[in-house]
Amino acid sequence: MDAEFSVERIKLVATDGATNYNRELIDAMDDDTFAKWMDYHFAICERPDLIGASHHTLDIIRKI
Repeated sequence: MDAEFSVERIKLVATDGATNYNRELIDAMDDDTFAKWMDYHFAICERPDLIGASHHTLDIIRKI
């Protein structure tokens, strides 16, 4: 899409990352453990080497 339209990528983010692979474990987490999971997720969600593991991504683009 970037090549077809006059846009530039600002960020590409893995919106769920490894969450889908650990769904039952995450659903069972208490609030403190879930907060740590979210810290982990936000630490890796923009890593290009891990984005492909996500089931969903968010491509943030700007019109130029």
